[in-house]
Amino acid sequence: MSQEMEEVVKKNRAISLLKSWDFSAIFFGGFINNVGSYFTTIGIIFFALELTKDLPKEVATQEVALLTTFTLIPMLLLGPIGGAIADRIDRKKILYITDLIGGFAAFSLFFSYRIWHLYIFSIINASVRQFFYPAKQASLPKIVKREQLLSANGFIQSTQQLSRIIGPLAAGFTVAAFGLKIAFLVDGVSYLISSLMIMTISTNLKPKKNGERITMNHVFTDLKDGFKMVMTDKILRFIIIIFFFTILAIGFLDPLIVPYIDFEFGLGEKDFGMLMSFSAVSGIIAALAISAKKEMKRKILFMLGTIVVLGLMTSIIGIAPYLPGSVVWLFAGFSLVGMINVGFNVPFSTLLQKIVRNEHLGKISGIIDTVLTIASLLASVFAVILARYVSISIIFIIISGLIIVAGITGLMISKTSNYDYIANEREKSMTKALIKEEKEISKNHLDVDKLLNNFSEGVNPNPLTDTVQQD
Repeated sequence: MSQEMEEVVKKNRAISLLKSWDFSAIFFGGFINNVGSYFTTIGIIFFALELTKDLPKEVATQEVALLTTFTLIPMLLLGPIGGAIADRIDRKKILYITDLIGGFAAFSLFFSYRIWHLYIFSIINASVRQFFYPAKQASLPKIVKREQLLSANGFIQSTQQLSRIIGPLAAGFTVAAFGLKIAFLVDGVSYLISSLMIMTISTNLKPKKNGERITMNHVFTDLKDGFKMVMTDKILRFIIIIFFFTILAIGFLDPLIVPYIDFEFGLGEKDFGMLMSFSAVSGIIAALAISAKKEMKRKILFMLGTIVVLGLMTSIIGIAPYLPGSVVWLFAGFSLVGMINVGFNVPFSTLLQKIVRNEHLGKISGIIDTVLTIASLLASVFAVILARYVSISIIFIIISGLIIVAGITGLMISKTSNYDYIANEREKSMTKALIKEEKEISKNHLDVDKLLNNFSEGVNPNPLTDTVQQD
């Protein structure tokens, strides 16, 4: 295929997705909400620094790092429950109701004035996200065609990376000009807009078990089934184990990065906003490149390669204070963040959606998120403790080596075990099964229509009783 023809195909693929209002509602609603979320991300962290400015450096670092810990606790407790509920309740309702709650929580931050108020918000916001994300993950295969999933996930990641460019930059300058609390109002409005757009989705997002009475027994049964599915599936089990150890290392980054750039580099809100925006450029490029592809044959290889890049990125960030032009090196390290986010999320989301049946996707997504959250929570706790005794840069250098080892080990195991080949065969098998089911459903609909037509025309559809009557 010529280069011009490839460009036409890529353009048509994008137009085809965006012509669907339901996809556009998630696409643009997600973009607006993500931009707003970066306002709170910057606002809440620097508000925490302001509230702890009179404390010793080590104590202030610990207080700010606890924001991450309080975010992770609901993820651990509610992640699998949210996934199980997404397989039993109308996912559209879950999406817009959780957005409304998130908006209310963001508005409430405007009236906060103590550090524990920020902790409460972190808990509420993280809690509603545990119901939102599994529902969104399970909704996408119903909104777009199966062969469009890679492109759709790529486009959604594009909006996340684009919002990562616009959001932090706009937030940094807005906060610097109008104060920290304006960020929370902007985020609250973005939640409301996203919720309204989701309400307009016309696709039926109800799972097969919709309407069943939900009991704790149902929830725990779904959790047990989901955990069993994940642990007995060699592809999912392998990915989760590698990701667990990777997250256990990289999880040190989130709670320590803002105190790090504040204390080591003297950067403030505007600088942090610019840093986050700059970090998303590579993500935009990667997301657009992936979304233009119709298929990715080596999803697992791509994810594992991304882990190695993640290790290199962390090492650059860790050694930056010791290099001439340290801020330049800090930006160089962060330039890879966007590509890493896309390299994880797009192949993994697409793989899940293609090898897991839709009626199980919610609970399995919840189980996976919970396992990875355990790793993040452990890392956050260790980070808070170690930051009192070891410099943050040294911590980053150590974890970079662990991440690189995890990535290389994963690549070796994956190549030896042919995991990408197995995953591709699973995808083909699942596609054939779904096509067969769709044909059977279509045939049943035709039979019912024929039966109704016969009744409406006064024709007895039962030839046996017709014969008896004639006799």
